[in-house]
Amino acid sequence: MTRPWWKALLRIAAFLFVLLLAVQAVGHVVMPTSNRYLSGYAAGGVLGEDPGTIDVLVMGDSNAAQGIAPMQWYTESGVTGYTYAEGWLSVYNIYFRLQQILKAQSPRLLVLCTSTAYSRPDGETDWSAAVTDAAGELFPLLRFHDEWKVLSPQEWFTDNDYTWRDVNKGFMPLTEAAAYGGADYMYDTGTQEPLPWPMRFCLDRLLDLCTAHGMQVLFITVPTTNWNLARHNGIADYAAGKGLPYLDFNLPGGEVPDPGIDWSADTADGGTHLNLLGAQHATAALGQYLLAHYDLPDHRGQPGYEDWDTDAAAYAEALPGLLDKANAAGA
Repeated sequence: MTRPWWKALLRIAAFLFVLLLAVQAVGHVVMPTSNRYLSGYAAGGVLGEDPGTIDVLVMGDSNAAQGIAPMQWYTESGVTGYTYAEGWLSVYNIYFRLQQILKAQSPRLLVLCTSTAYSRPDGETDWSAAVTDAAGELFPLLRFHDEWKVLSPQEWFTDNDYTWRDVNKGFMPLTEAAAYGGADYMYDTGTQEPLPWPMRFCLDRLLDLCTAHGMQVLFITVPTTNWNLARHNGIADYAAGKGLPYLDFNLPGGEVPDPGIDWSADTADGGTHLNLLGAQHATAALGQYLLAHYDLPDHRGQPGYEDWDTDAAAYAEALPGLLDKANAAGA
């Protein structure tokens, strides 16, 4: 007698459930055991920070990683910040990564760098990027599928060690210099480049997450010649609809401080990314706005922030040598 259809369906569902559990288990086995290698650049260092010490969390792609230096704020005004950023990091990635960060940190402010809204690898559509990025976050095996090549058998069942801290707090300083000599990139013919529907949906969920955790949100655009007026208008329209402030440092004026970028010396690669000199200018401009508009305490010398004071001393010691390299490259 033929089995009832529902029994066959139940067998298929059970098989898929077991397969899903196996994929998740293998995914967690191949994940890096150190937070140093858990994310691109130095983003994973945020998991090694003392719980509850980060007041300003900057999230974005490579423009943020090489453009915003949070330790500059701490050394000058005692504001604790971290730049969680890596190349091609999308809003879809950010939504899931923020959930993990919030297990240990309670930032007062999320600074979202807007280039992530239009950032996707070549060859991907808006929908394929959304599916790929979300799947990689939900299933670690997809995100870390190459890790098995470098893992030794002893590491397969090693406890995670998420204690590594980055002195630069996620900032990746570039000391190279290559001038931008093109036209005024912000004045193009586009009127508005609308945000794709999947991106709007994910941004809405991200803002809901921030609201649930009592975080304010600020949109910023780090100076880059990969930006344009049409994209600015797309972000400005979305931010206005949500009642959120938006600082585009490519269009300073009004409440947007002028970072004073010198495109002949402040970029590492002809305008795409800022070098250390440009990052200092952009970080100072953003810091000026933060101090004027948000209640951010000075934590220098406070109990519980000893690691921050130690890192600040190391940062200050290394900075002059890096600045010498950057100035020499831009000369």
